[in-house]
Amino acid sequence: MTRGRPPLENPPVIVPVKLRLYPGEDDDLLAFFDRIPHGYRADAVKSALRSGNIGTVQLADLPTDDTLAEALGDLLL
Repeated sequence: MTRGRPPLENPPVIVPVKLRLYPGEDDDLLAFFDRIPHGYRADAVKSALRSGNIGTVQLADLPTDDTLAEALGDLLL
């Protein structure tokens, strides 16, 4: 019997990004990141990249805490 999770059919492509944001110069971006709840940053950045405008990203479009908890529970079982 094999252990662990089965391999994904479509493994993710990981794109590391590191930003240096400066107060006074990047206040709009700093405000954008300040509004994102813990655990939602990647989804918010993907939405902003897709829309082309960080002002249009709707946090309501991101998964709920219950959805994330259920997914985590499924991974642990």
